[in-house]
Amino acid sequence: MDCGSRKRGTDEPCAAPAMANGRCRIHGGTNPGAPVVHGRYSVVHRANLAEQHARFLADPRPGDLLSELAMMRALFQDHLSRYTDGVPLPADDLQALFAMLADISKLVERAARIENQHALTQAQVGYFAGRVADILVKYVVDPDTRRLALDELRAVLEPAPADRGAGPAVLAG
Repeated sequence: MDCGSRKRGTDEPCAAPAMANGRCRIHGGTNPGAPVVHGRYSVVHRANLAEQHARFLADPRPGDLLSELAMMRALFQDHLSRYTDGVPLPADDLQALFAMLADISKLVERAARIENQHALTQAQVGYFAGRVADILVKYVVDPDTRRLALDELRAVLEPAPADRGAGPAVLAG
């Protein structure tokens, strides 16, 4: 008994032998008719995706790409470790490695952009320190207390010896 399905493009009947359900193995003869329980469309897979989705939504730092960067670097190193030293790499593998490096570089740049969007500039820190000093001068009437507060603020804002020249503006008191 033939399958009964039609061949794609030619519309000829399929000549493959039919299985118990009347179709050949290509046209669904091995499908028992039960729902898919594995792969992309399984109920378990959908539940796992929903769980991951909820976890990603609850992430307090969604812009932190460090985990993704570490994974990409590990995959790159794993791919590279498959080759022995001194043996030339096939062109396709070289191309794949360069593509991975480009993706890693893009992710590093993206992470830096996200970080810099929320970082204070040197000018903003200097302005803030100046405003705090102005407020101390205005509201702290005791000169000794004011001097102690300004000295402590200056010590916090003063750059480390290796960073000299990169700190905020000097506080006047």
